Amino acid sequence: MHLADNDSEWEQHSGGSGHRDPEWVRGDEDRALRYWEALDEKGRDILRYLIRHPARKIHHTELVKELRLDPEGTKNPANVMAGSLHSMGGGNKAAGRRYPFSWWEKKNGTCYAMKEGTAGIFDNALKASQVAKSWGQMVALNSSAERVWPLVQRLDDVLDSADVRLVLGSACTTALKAVQQFVAALQLPYEAAEGWTEFVKHLDSRPASRQQCIVVADACRLLKHEDHEVWCELAEALHSGPHCLGGGWSTLVLLDEETAWDEWTFKTLTEVRPHD
Repeated sequence: MHLADNDSEWEQHSGGSGHRDPEWVRGDEDRALRYWEALDEKGRDILRYLIRHPARKIHHTELVKELRLDPEGTKNPANVMAGSLHSMGGGNKAAGRRYPFSWWEKKNGTCYAMKEGTAGIFDNALKASQVAKSWGQMVALNSSAERVWPLVQRLDDVLDSADVRLVLGSACTTALKAVQQFVAALQLPYEAAEGWTEFVKHLDSRPASRQQCIVVADACRLLKHEDHEVWCELAEALHSGPHCLGGGWSTLVLLDEETAWDEWTFKTLTEVRPHD
């Protein structure tokens, strides 16, 4: 059952006083990080699962089973779930917000769910935090199309000294198209658009002091009609640093749906493994 964020069902929860604090709203990404940092590992596993499956009521037995909260399978699932949630209260206090999820107690057990909007806040906060710690690296992430632009905006906030650029992989399925798109997005000199060799040469000659984050949405379609070696050459040229001289870096962020990564043309040819 999918619940819209404005569905009256959310107000019929069994959360009690845990939902008296203010609701989560756009711009609460820093609070979301404080909430996350206050959780123990089991609490984070549960929250991550709810973020991945927003707006869906999830029975407590599914959470216990899928997250292996009771590896031996000898305990009462309801008790296991209750014990796994004990750190959530500390998250509320740290963030100054209510529980980021709701639950409904029924005779056949308890169901948990997180609103789409709240899941987006946590998703953006956690992904941007990960990228911010990965200067000069290539980072591959699962991301739905509707969460791409909010993530770019969040990266622009947390990487305040960096230039954040967005490129659509769906517009770069061949080398020729990629050259045109990247030259425009990265504002490279006109000469860089003359061909693949000139393009890569200009990427390699960018200033060592440059701090840049290049986000590629629809990443699995990037150079899909080219050989794997061409993809590798571009990926290598787009991320580098941090540089000893100049202090610059270029981070490459690849975003796409989980299903797209499963069907990615170069999946078996690279060590790139996307994560949440």
